[in-house]
Amino acid sequence: MKKSLIIEVICGAIILLFVYAAFSKLADSEDFRKQLSMQVFPQYLVGTLLYLLPGIELLAVILLMIRSRRLLGLTLSVLLMTTFTGYGTLVLLEYYDHIPCSCGGVLENLGWQEHLWFNVFFLVLSILGLLFQYQIQSGGKMKR
Repeated sequence: MKKSLIIEVICGAIILLFVYAAFSKLADSEDFRKQLSMQVFPQYLVGTLLYLLPGIELLAVILLMIRSRRLLGLTLSVLLMTTFTGYGTLVLLEYYDHIPCSCGGVLENLGWQEHLWFNVFFLVLSILGLLFQYQIQSGGKMKR
């Protein structure tokens, strides 16, 4: 399978994920606000995160759709998925005083462990896409 086709499939999957995630947050912002309020970060961040998270997800979608900006979109995807995976890992390691809800969209029926595996899957996809896209853009050469 050609790397360019693999990148298209990877980007398509990530685009679907982020479009769904962003629009579900924006479509029911009151529910998303409640979900954010049940997380471990300070309450004063809730208002900012309410629009910042879906905004960043949609920015990643736009960058992934523009071939000349795809490397940047994949980099942003890796950063987002690393953040989500790290947060889920800290929850499972009981780093926080309480276990926040793992609520949200189609994944609301999943526990934290399932959420973590879901995030790891998309993190690996994002990393593979980033590596393949970099190879294509650099003429197939990986710098050491």
